[in-house]
Amino acid sequence: MRNSNIRKILAVKRAKESLVPFAMLTMKGYRPNWHHRILAEKLTRLMNGEIDRLMVLMPPRHGKSELASVRFPAWFLGHFPDKRVIAASYSARLAEVFGRRVRDLVGDPLFGMIFDGVSLSSGAKAANRWETNRGGGYVSAGVGGSITGMGGDLLIVDDPFKNQEDADSAVYREKVWEWYQSTLYTRIEKNGRILVILTRWHEDDLAGRLLEQSTDEWNVVCFPAVAEEDEEHRRAGEPLWADKYGTEALKRMEAAVGSRVWNALYQQRPAPAGGVIFRREWWRYYDELPPDIEQMYQSWDMTFKESAGSDYVVGQVWAVRGAERYLVDMVRGRMDFMSALSALRNLSEKYPRAAAKYIEDKANGPAVISALKGSIQGLIPVNPRGGKTARANAVCPLIEAGNVFLKRGAKFSEMLTEEASYFPSGRHDDMVDAMTQALSVSMSKNVPKASCSGQGRNFNKIFSRY
Repeated sequence: MRNSNIRKILAVKRAKESLVPFAMLTMKGYRPNWHHRILAEKLTRLMNGEIDRLMVLMPPRHGKSELASVRFPAWFLGHFPDKRVIAASYSARLAEVFGRRVRDLVGDPLFGMIFDGVSLSSGAKAANRWETNRGGGYVSAGVGGSITGMGGDLLIVDDPFKNQEDADSAVYREKVWEWYQSTLYTRIEKNGRILVILTRWHEDDLAGRLLEQSTDEWNVVCFPAVAEEDEEHRRAGEPLWADKYGTEALKRMEAAVGSRVWNALYQQRPAPAGGVIFRREWWRYYDELPPDIEQMYQSWDMTFKESAGSDYVVGQVWAVRGAERYLVDMVRGRMDFMSALSALRNLSEKYPRAAAKYIEDKANGPAVISALKGSIQGLIPVNPRGGKTARANAVCPLIEAGNVFLKRGAKFSEMLTEEASYFPSGRHDDMVDAMTQALSVSMSKNVPKASCSGQGRNFNKIFSRY
């Protein structure tokens, strides 16, 4: 019995000192993942005033609201029961749900044990507006609603957008921004803190506006559902919360929601619906290649470092019919030197008509050409002119004019259009580089119209002009 009492005393002491033990003590079955502990550390720094602006970007159903919008404001009021919290979400109803849960936490006798008698006042106890017995309080409101009667030492905004429709509405985005500036921000007390918690919906959502236009210095915690490069706690390709959403579950989610929603909500990388340089509506699609294809050729972007965070090797096969260009196939992967050679050999065997293989004459391109020139025909170095963006702008007329066709329903088509929509500010641009090289070649040179069957017969005659 004595040991049990000691354990309880220690648990209560730890709950007061640290947010994660507080969550574990006050929520039955709470099992924090490593990312919750990182988030808790940032929230602790916010509470202590070491930072005063914190932005949390996390995918849905990964525990951000439970820790940041429920446990944290209660824990904050336990430490500062004379302070005031203002919390907002996309609707007054959701904000009230958070308010009720925080209120019930503060009113629990266990809370009083942890924080030396701090509890609810005997007065107002409405879910959206209540006070502590030490003069502090909590107010919740929907985004766009009024906040009257009090200032806030801690301002919390949790998911100001309900869905994609709201986020895509320029009118609604402006409404959220004006509300933040003219209503919420004006309520902050001296030395007040602001916590913004959301999944990204749009590049111009509240997070995007704050990072671009706010004069405040924001500390940002960003957790993509799947790591895109090696991190301290996981390697590229690994899930954020494997015990809840493993790799296969996340793949199913990605397939179900589509690339745009996946990259925004789950990876925290929203892109314009239409794209920046390459507009989504420009792309045209085909179901089967026309029978009168005149020529095929390959285009390769050869970047390899054999590391998880490096760029990808990309090889594309393009077909030509008059002014039209068709993306026939694509390989993409992080490869070392030998894997890249093997990929080029395999694609050449699969598409023997693609006699010309255009390879950028920089980075690893020359080494690949040197290694394969004795066994693979048609390896042609291409010296790119201008920067990546200039080359992209140069081929835009082809795509805008409807001369570029992608395979309908193919995964590689979706991958290319998604990467192109982010270009030039996306994390990767290897598929775009291979495409712009392929289209630039076809614009600047007359790609041969002779049909090269087999292993590239008549190659020397056909390509002697190059």
